[in-house]
Amino acid sequence: MTTEGPVAADEQVTQGRQRRSTYGVAALVVVATAVLGTAAFVGRGTVKSDQLLGWFGLMLIPPLVGAVVALVFGRRLIRRMPPTAGADPATKRRIGQVLRDGSTDDPRLDALARKEARSRLGQRWLLWLFAAGVLGQLPPLVSPVRPFTRVLAVLLILLWGGSAWYRWRGLREARRYLAGPPSQP
Repeated sequence: MTTEGPVAADEQVTQGRQRRSTYGVAALVVVATAVLGTAAFVGRGTVKSDQLLGWFGLMLIPPLVGAVVALVFGRRLIRRMPPTAGADPATKRRIGQVLRDGSTDDPRLDALARKEARSRLGQRWLLWLFAAGVLGQLPPLVSPVRPFTRVLAVLLILLWGGSAWYRWRGLREARRYLAGPPSQP
């Protein structure tokens, strides 16, 4: 009997436990969100006690859809993790430095930096998400309802804008790096 058999079996058992715990956490989040949403409506007086179960069922739908989408696409995203996801922090810092500098003499580092740059270019859609976030905060910013809402809108605009600037800078570095010649072994 080889040592690969028990090790592979242990890894499968561990993956099964992780999957079950992920489903358990997702179910807990769905139910907790529905309970909190129903409680919010009950607290405002818009739901009567005989309508409680119906409202709870309606409150289950959005978090349930969100959990299903997160579980289905989450697995796909894990398979497409960036190439530096398992790298040690020093290598990640070196890759970031290489992308900022625009070149390196190390072929292994060049290959990792090119993979990271291609991964960054694949996430251009995030800029549109950040722009939508900024635009979504404009109505509360100009609304004269509450001062706290304006303060929160300004903070969120700064957060979305800063995130967009950071992502845009990374895209610019990635494009510049990929435009350069590859390092020769």
